[in-house]
Amino acid sequence: MPIGLGIASSHLGALNFTSPDQFGPYQKNLTGDVPQPPEAELETPEVLGDYLSRIPQAFSVLEKKLKDYGTELLVMLGGDQQEMFDRSNVPNLMIYSGEAAWGYNVKGVAPRPAPGTTPQYQEEDLVRLKVDVETSEWLLNKLVRDEDFDVAVSREQQHMGRAGRGMPHAFYRPSPWLMPNLDIPVVMIYENTYDPPSLSAKRCYDLGITLQRLFANDPRKIAIYGSGGLTHDPGGYRAGWVDEELDRWFIEQIEAGNGKATQAMYKFDSHTMRGGTGEMRAWITVAGAMEAVGQRAVSVDYLPVRHAVTGISWAYWK
Repeated sequence: MPIGLGIASSHLGALNFTSPDQFGPYQKNLTGDVPQPPEAELETPEVLGDYLSRIPQAFSVLEKKLKDYGTELLVMLGGDQQEMFDRSNVPNLMIYSGEAAWGYNVKGVAPRPAPGTTPQYQEEDLVRLKVDVETSEWLLNKLVRDEDFDVAVSREQQHMGRAGRGMPHAFYRPSPWLMPNLDIPVVMIYENTYDPPSLSAKRCYDLGITLQRLFANDPRKIAIYGSGGLTHDPGGYRAGWVDEELDRWFIEQIEAGNGKATQAMYKFDSHTMRGGTGEMRAWITVAGAMEAVGQRAVSVDYLPVRHAVTGISWAYWK
């Protein structure tokens, strides 16, 4: 049967905040000396508290969709930010097919380790995903040999990037929200969402169409998930400046079943399109997969949070 459910969400660190007080240090850490937009002054503790209450509400919608669908396999798309790899190796597409997939989903604001040290994390923060190795290898071969996608492969979780943290946060951070028991087998597809030059939006959309076709005869109930976005540039020239107009345009296109329009993104280089805004590629892939079977997105919520340095959003395609 076709991939019958699509979901997408942001994955920023603020998802794990427990108090509005945590936004201030987080914002300062990611924006540095960049002048902040005037909207940031309107984000009072009360406003930020409201945002924090809406995060679990939105994720509960996606969790329920996965559960009600009876999901038997979850295809996950996300990027790496010098976590599994450093910049000596940045594959534009990669499938991870190792049995071990783990990461530490630290609650609150994760401490920064001293240079040259390996941080110690708590066992209760450990996230382990169940990789479907057989399906991952099958998909790798189909994409490379039959579909002309140049896909790298990683079969061991060795860390060239952040020591001790584990797999990219695009995978470990949202997973407990989506499947609290971490019991759904997954296929993990890495898209280069951060380091230019990266995939065109058209290539991402086409990948979604291809995934839909390849899984069309699989008897399992398969869902696909895009992790990341929306507009943000942590540590960059536009750190803290959320492009709300672009975010809302993007959401309107996928709600209208017009994901093809998003292929106009990333056709030119700009600071707006760099950084975390590149993570919207994962959403575009999900849109391609679901629009191939005539589905439109349903927006769950959108929060342009300047203190979180990003536009936060959730959506599903049923």
